[in-house]
Amino acid sequence: MTTPVPRIALATSTSGPDPSIAGLALIAGLTARGLRVQHFRARACPTPTEVVAHATGMPGRHLDTWLMPPDVCLTLLAGGVRSAGLAVVEGTFDGPRDGGGAAETPACPEVWPAGPASGDLGPLVGLLDLPVVAVASVGGSRCGTFHLPRPPRGAAAVILDGVDSPEELERCRRLVRLTSGLPVVGAVESLPAARREVESAPPGTFPREAVEALAASFLRHADLPAIEALAASRPYPDFVERPALRRPPGAPAFRVAFARDEAFGCYFPDTFEALAAMGAQLVEFSPLCDGSLPDRVDLVMIGCGLAERYAGALASNFSMAASLRQHVCRGQRIYTEGGGSAYLGRSIVVDGERFPGAGILPVDAEFAPAPRPPERVVRTLTRDSWLGPRGTQVRGYRSGRWNLTFSPAAFECPSCAGRLSGDGDFYFRHHAVGSFVHLHLAALPEVVSAFAGPHHPSLVRPTPVRRPEPDA
Repeated sequence: MTTPVPRIALATSTSGPDPSIAGLALIAGLTARGLRVQHFRARACPTPTEVVAHATGMPGRHLDTWLMPPDVCLTLLAGGVRSAGLAVVEGTFDGPRDGGGAAETPACPEVWPAGPASGDLGPLVGLLDLPVVAVASVGGSRCGTFHLPRPPRGAAAVILDGVDSPEELERCRRLVRLTSGLPVVGAVESLPAARREVESAPPGTFPREAVEALAASFLRHADLPAIEALAASRPYPDFVERPALRRPPGAPAFRVAFARDEAFGCYFPDTFEALAAMGAQLVEFSPLCDGSLPDRVDLVMIGCGLAERYAGALASNFSMAASLRQHVCRGQRIYTEGGGSAYLGRSIVVDGERFPGAGILPVDAEFAPAPRPPERVVRTLTRDSWLGPRGTQVRGYRSGRWNLTFSPAAFECPSCAGRLSGDGDFYFRHHAVGSFVHLHLAALPEVVSAFAGPHHPSLVRPTPVRRPEPDA
């Protein structure tokens, strides 16, 4: 492949905000210098923070070698750089693993309750041939009295994080060169006030002044020519790019309404791009504030988010719940994940208080007092649905934030509502599908095609018959 793909891997700590302070300073600083930067997390995690989009002007993206086949990872990285000048893939090499072999858990409020910020860089570095820049935390200690963290094997350069003075920076720079032979291509000062502001910023907000201070700090000490040379130092691996999804000739246009407000808003940008390529017209709506769904909607999507924080406000919007139920009764489709699926259930329980849900899915969802880490799962659909025929397999991350109780209505026909998998995390009612497994649809073209495919509502409004006027 001859097209240049400038890229680096940023190896960060196993704990802290997402992105890391050093990573945020780097991407914001390079953006301030006029370079378009595409940031990738090394784990597929929809997140409502949107700090990357505010810092770079480009939505954050994700790579995940467990969730995505190699050709998808290669295609997504190369495609992301087409509209940018540099790709920064942020993750870690040494995070803890659970019994299923999953990498450490990024801090996404919906899927991952707390913990380390990024995913495992190791497989991505090999697959994508990424030059590695290691972030070494100075941590407020003097370089003369402690040893800097050892850079990961194969690192090509180092960025120092948390330096207190120019003198400390020079001491640490010499120590890195002496112990590892690696160049220091940047540094971020300690700036405790700015760091606190970034780390304590509520989801959905952007601490602009703090981020600008961190970016300016990085630029004061950055060797930009060295970073650009490192990013362009390796040819991109040869691969056959996965064909993009396209709208079939003659296929009718369809409208997709997706929830975006304070309660919901966690989506992968690749999902919307895939739907748009299939001919979808995308429109936003708010389950918190709107009184009804947008007009002429074929598919409704409600992603994960913070449903437990807004359970009372969601329950009080009776007209939106009624609009969603009418959408299902007309035979139209809904797809939800995580907190969106909890909202579509019969009830949401938070700290012992029960709030009515939209009353569509046959499940009661209790917000877990001690949320569990996510679990890598492969699920098989046990019945035919518009999501796929019986036997379809999907893989994703099972959220540990919700305890679920299957609660079908008395005398309800099991063909109308029930479980869609044998594991108790996919549910349906007519053409509404709710999942507590977070999928990355860019890696599931057959599912995206089902989203965009032809759909025949189970209920069709009868056409009024005009009766002849009686003779006078």
